[in-house]
Amino acid sequence: MLPASVALCALAILLLPAGAASHRAASPSALGELSVVSHRPAASTWRRTQCGSPSGDADIPTRWASEVSADTTPLPAYPRPQMVRGRGGDRDKGDPSLWSNLNGLWEWEPAADAAPPFGRPLNGSILVPFPVESCLSGVAPASSATLVAQMWYRLVFDAAVADGAKTLLHFGAVDWQATVYLNGLLLRHDGRLGNHTGGYDGFGFDVTDRLKHAGNELLVHVLDPSDAGAQPNGKQRVSAVDRPGGDTYTPSSGIWQTVWMEAVPPSYISTLKIDQASTTNVKVTAFVEGGGATTPVRFEVVDRDGTTVAEAAGAAGSEVSIFVARATAWSPSEPYLYDLKVSTPTDAVTSYFGLRTFALGDGPKGRRPLLNGNFTFLAGFLDQSWWPDGQYTAPTDEALAFDVEAVATFGLNMIRLHQKVNPERWYWHADRLGVVVFQDMVQKYGRASKATVPLFVSDAAAMVHGRRNHPSILQWTAFNEGDCWEVFDTPPHDVAGVVALFKRLDPTRLVDTDSGGRANDRHIADVNDIHSYPFPHDARPSGTQYAMVGEFGGIGAFVRGKEWKPQACHTYLKVGTPQQGAAAYVKMAARPQKVRP
Repeated sequence: MLPASVALCALAILLLPAGAASHRAASPSALGELSVVSHRPAASTWRRTQCGSPSGDADIPTRWASEVSADTTPLPAYPRPQMVRGRGGDRDKGDPSLWSNLNGLWEWEPAADAAPPFGRPLNGSILVPFPVESCLSGVAPASSATLVAQMWYRLVFDAAVADGAKTLLHFGAVDWQATVYLNGLLLRHDGRLGNHTGGYDGFGFDVTDRLKHAGNELLVHVLDPSDAGAQPNGKQRVSAVDRPGGDTYTPSSGIWQTVWMEAVPPSYISTLKIDQASTTNVKVTAFVEGGGATTPVRFEVVDRDGTTVAEAAGAAGSEVSIFVARATAWSPSEPYLYDLKVSTPTDAVTSYFGLRTFALGDGPKGRRPLLNGNFTFLAGFLDQSWWPDGQYTAPTDEALAFDVEAVATFGLNMIRLHQKVNPERWYWHADRLGVVVFQDMVQKYGRASKATVPLFVSDAAAMVHGRRNHPSILQWTAFNEGDCWEVFDTPPHDVAGVVALFKRLDPTRLVDTDSGGRANDRHIADVNDIHSYPFPHDARPSGTQYAMVGEFGGIGAFVRGKEWKPQACHTYLKVGTPQQGAAAYVKMAARPQKVRP
């Protein structure tokens, strides 16, 4: 049984050879409360469309699609499991009194221009957070010519917030450029008036001063030129709507991750930076908004049994190192996670971490990667994380977890997440299940230009900042094959400069310069990573790099009723049945030269 979002046309496998606190924690009642009631279009205005190529007759929703409707909240799980505010630290539900999920039916229409349609209903509806082109959105285009590049979203809601509390509005991700208005006013992001640019990172606003008790109008304008633009957009192709095949996919425009609101105290913990690249110590920095640099912060490390095993105290914005006695390391065989409780006099959040190291060590034929000081053979899927019903967005959280859970059923232990940054809950599932993640930077797959460079650099920084706290991520991949690296030819953002950027942003992880491309031949960074289809070749380690077969396989068994468009899928090695595919993979996996510990 293949993971639900693995490309139906081809499957690639990758193989790798070898102190006491000075204050009292805030009580939940001190954090404020939030209640939101949304006024949505009638549920009857939504209906899913064909889950398959509109140029064919396939309709292949996953088994979870039947759970999606306009009568219930799609993807209701708490979207930020790495930092749960309030009571209990429940990573699935959060504290319901402090947050509200805005997913569901919104008004929607294509945009003729960027002039905001204040005060009027839009002409259609869409099921948020499913991308426009997905069958679960209800508005998927029937052809490449009818794909919408500019659009408006509208939601009207009432909000009751406890006196003295602030209210934050969060967007998990919007592809590609979002401009947000609340009650007729353009919102500020990162202290600036204007839009958010970038299709794969979260962003948010403090809407405290612009919120009303009743009749709030939230308007979102989205521009997504898909592959016609200069921005990193991965494997998305407008032409794939009409002509699927090869290794490109239907675009995933608009809101594609959870939209939610949160009540926080006037001085609140805004984010955490967790360095867990150790088997004994965790280093934590808590950033506080609305408080001074001297705001005291208390840290408490709690094991699986609920026992406090370490405590420390520090100040906002300052790194604190916490020693964990007799610590258990995180690994695929034992994905041990510690709870991390962080509090100030006015706020409290629950996070987690997994102590582990992943570094180069000496092997019999060159360098090799060592997990917690030991050689661990890593093998897994090249996961493009595309869904036949939700495209970029899994239909349910159970479905999202299923892809990660499936790894172990194949006897594998890792995923190379390819050309996409997933929602935080996906990484939470990898963290708790012990699945190693090699995280790709999203590429500009074709049509790269000099205009791509600053957008790529900005997205890379956002990716590292947004996902760096997850213990499952052990390595960053800067470039893939020849997708776009050739336009990076001028310092400081030439290829070597981009590798240095990743090292500077996150010195705790290994970096793969270019998975399977000619920039890999420069032998900088930590990996000699080759691609060879369909059969794997031997990658060679050196005195400075370990060896990795980053992609091989691409075995395709085309099963009636399981193809996006019958007889149009791409494969590197076609076989008649899934059983033949499994047999072919076993033979392939035996080919690379084995490097024994």
